[in-house]
Amino acid sequence: MSTDNDIDHILLVDDEEDCNFVTRMVLKRSGYTGRITCFTSASAALEHLRIGDDRPDLMFVDINMPGMTGFDLLAACEGDGILPNDHTSVVMFSSSNRPCDMEQARRYRSVVGYVEKALTTEAFQQVVSGHKARNRDNSPTCA
Repeated sequence: MSTDNDIDHILLVDDEEDCNFVTRMVLKRSGYTGRITCFTSASAALEHLRIGDDRPDLMFVDINMPGMTGFDLLAACEGDGILPNDHTSVVMFSSSNRPCDMEQARRYRSVVGYVEKALTTEAFQQVVSGHKARNRDNSPTCA
């Protein structure tokens, strides 16, 4: 699958190394050839995002992590004005399929999707399609 250079950088935020490994494998099997940055703590990811010179195109954020949760990360990013932006699509990435988690994810303006672990090629293709559509919708139009 070609991403047509719409997604050059993916940021994974998940405390489980095994999940990060599997996700990387699925991304590669899906034809993704861009850069993947992993953080195993939300606080480390937040520090990276606050620097501001390396905005990802796509973020997969786990919900349940020790210390700072994925929801805490999004609240901090939205509070700091890092997210939402016209560049980054955020997907909540969790083993939970609890309706309350899905509902809470929808409350964040930066979240464009919710994917249950483990990532599949089909789910990644849907995320890419959603990211492309979002970017088309946010593109300036000529009069």
